[in-house]
Amino acid sequence: MTEDENLEFLLQELCKDFGLEAKVLRRMAASVKHLTYEKIFRDGGELAVTFEEKQLILQMVTRYRQREPLSKILNEKSFWKHDFFVNQHVLDPRPETELIIEAVQQRFAPCEQLNFLDLGVGSGCILLSLLGEFPNARGTGLDISPQAIEVAIHNQRRLGSNGARFRLGDWNDFPETTEKFDVIVSNPPYVPTNDLVLLDENVRKYDPVIALDGGPDGLDAFFAIGRLSQKLLTQHGLIFFEVGFGQAEKVANILRKNDYQHINIFKDFSGIDRVLVAARTAQI
Repeated sequence: MTEDENLEFLLQELCKDFGLEAKVLRRMAASVKHLTYEKIFRDGGELAVTFEEKQLILQMVTRYRQREPLSKILNEKSFWKHDFFVNQHVLDPRPETELIIEAVQQRFAPCEQLNFLDLGVGSGCILLSLLGEFPNARGTGLDISPQAIEVAIHNQRRLGSNGARFRLGDWNDFPETTEKFDVIVSNPPYVPTNDLVLLDENVRKYDPVIALDGGPDGLDAFFAIGRLSQKLLTQHGLIFFEVGFGQAEKVANILRKNDYQHINIFKDFSGIDRVLVAARTAQI
């Protein structure tokens, strides 16, 4: 019978053998042992690891050394105030996308009874985070991927959010509805097709292409959503887009052609124009 090993000693050996950061190895160990990172950090020297647990950690190390993102290995990524389940069927939530949440917060009071629409909902991180900040709101998440819808529903249950519903569909062929929305949010695919090969390997190989490929110039989704929003947004509603590098003014022009007269652009922490907010009839 194989004896258990000391967890902290194992992690130190793996750190030395593979040159990995200790915090990465501790997160792997926490996932395998179903403990918090803090518990592993504090008590690792007193914890044992079984042979089976060691093998699982070694498998994770192999995947990580092959450039698979830690989030995909652990099936978890932090966004805004929560940890979201993620897998190969959804885009990893990214810090710059949190600017959409901040921009919505700047324009509405927490008590307002808003109706949100998240186009390309993916993991549900944007919609579910917004519903956490606006307890009287409700929202719909649309995605063309049935696997992404499954992930979003899983996250809804995980967070105990009751205000969201999810629909399978394509914004180029949106299901008929008379419902109107106060806010449309979207982090759509915006990478030009020919630029996909230039993406980091951990994005190119492990994020779904359907969530990245924005067509020849990266703007296909913005044209489609701009047209669609005409019939879905309330008269005084707002639309919030995440956009790619160098796209903000191009997207603004698309929206101007769809009668959006008031447009603001916000930069991310790198100084890149990242979030665009637009309205048709009111200053924003």
